[in-house]
Amino acid sequence: MRTFPTEAVVAGFDGSTESRRAVWWAALEATTRSQPLLVVHAFAVPLEELTRIHLPSEAVALEPMRNAAERTVDGMAAECRRQLPGLDVRTTVRLGHPATVLTDAAAHASVLVLGPPTLSRTRRVLLGSTAAEVVRTAHVPVVVVRGEREHVQALTPAFERIVVGVDGSECSVRAVGFAYDFAARHDSELTAVLAYTEQPPDALPPNRGWRFDSDMVEAGRRELSEALAGWGEHYPDVAVHQNVTAVEHPAEALLTAAVDADLLVVGTHGRGVVRTALLGSVSHAVVHYAACPVAVVR
Repeated sequence: MRTFPTEAVVAGFDGSTESRRAVWWAALEATTRSQPLLVVHAFAVPLEELTRIHLPSEAVALEPMRNAAERTVDGMAAECRRQLPGLDVRTTVRLGHPATVLTDAAAHASVLVLGPPTLSRTRRVLLGSTAAEVVRTAHVPVVVVRGEREHVQALTPAFERIVVGVDGSECSVRAVGFAYDFAARHDSELTAVLAYTEQPPDALPPNRGWRFDSDMVEAGRRELSEALAGWGEHYPDVAVHQNVTAVEHPAEALLTAAVDADLLVVGTHGRGVVRTALLGSVSHAVVHYAACPVAVVR
């Protein structure tokens, strides 16, 4: 019986080009973390996957499906071992709803890596995408590998620029920590983005006049500095750039900042003094439309 390692990087794999890219990304991440890589292939009974109708196991011949899945995932694992011979690569194939299988496999992982949402319109209406469901339910950081860059088979990948969204919440603090750690391990520069909408903060002192341009920028810079305070001492070699901007929707600022980035990091729910929000609509937008991989940190 195969067991799931703790403190591992877990990657979801279904044989698609997108999931292959995700496994390679996860393999390189596992190498920098000095952790094993667990490649997980989840397969569901086709009718059950589409309709959520649970069928008796004897109604479908599962063994051929399982054997095909095992051959596919074992082939992917063999490629990783050839390219990264020092990496401990493990595999598992499980029957079940993919999002459930992946979140269970990654319950004690350091990070879970997936390909981007790719389902058809019909299946998206019925199920939602696996990536979106995992982002909503997993309790570990989830990386959705988007974009066309193949850092992969180059054994010395270049991660030059990391972007993190900041909103002053506890989840945002964890996202900042994840981004600093990633930037330090990959010798990358870090850009911290705080985006605010054109509304005064709830905490504005009474009877004080509000000057949007100066007061909003000042409040944003203060909150961003507070969110980053202390991290520079733990990661003194990480160069950090601060970006405070006003937009109608915070996702706009993050998507713009991440156009030429190698990773975009966001937190989950939370609102800061200047009414930004990361996750909910923002995380949904960046997971589906960012030009680079996206890490969502709970």
